Amino acid sequence: MSEKIPIFIDFGGTLVDTLEITRLMFKKTFNRSFSNEQIIKMYKDASKRRLSMMLFFKYPVNPIKLMLNQKKMRGIQEELFLNKAKLHPKAKQTLEKIKKHGGFSLILVTQNPTMEDEEHSKQIIKKLFGNKNPFDLILAGEDKTALIDNHFNSESISKGIFIGDLPNDILNAEMLGIPCIGVTWGYSTESELETPYIADDFDELYDLVIDHVEDLKEDLAEEDVDEIEFEEEIEGYEFVE
Repeated sequence: MSEKIPIFIDFGGTLVDTLEITRLMFKKTFNRSFSNEQIIKMYKDASKRRLSMMLFFKYPVNPIKLMLNQKKMRGIQEELFLNKAKLHPKAKQTLEKIKKHGGFSLILVTQNPTMEDEEHSKQIIKKLFGNKNPFDLILAGEDKTALIDNHFNSESISKGIFIGDLPNDILNAEMLGIPCIGVTWGYSTESELETPYIADDFDELYDLVIDHVEDLKEDLAEEDVDEIEFEEEIEGYEFVE
């Protein structure tokens, strides 16, 4: 396998603890406090395409005020990410370990609008990782599946794996036809993540990523054996007129 295996990894919740940032963003924008449960619910709902506006009818946030304050909210979010964003413990070390193993491309895929601005994205990555950016590519936008489809061919995608903390990440992986590792330290519990690949800590995440490579190697070896057997059958076939 000479071509690198793409690892598509989510940002907020999976690598960065965004709970307090989201809480402060709403507090500064609307002078309202939300419980952890409300923040988590809003975060999950906002990750679902085309449902980001509907969710605000469920909570004490006037949707008209929300629309009028979107620019303000984005500015506050950018400031908070630059000043308060923190990686989950062992996130940086695990990504470095994966890169050191070799054979992988780390692709950050996020719906965070702050990361859509290239300059802000560079500043945030530098704050979190220093001068050693672990990512080969950063994709930011509303539709994660479309972002990946637009930047990778189907053969490359088929070798990849998705890592995320939300049911929507599992759905994106299904749409791409690849496995998804669900992590339980973000915004979802194991029961909410409908995938057989669950990581409760970063050590388990690393092991699952390496297992994925070994599975790919076995699949390729089986394909090579089948191809050899098929060629032998053709060579030994007698054509009768």
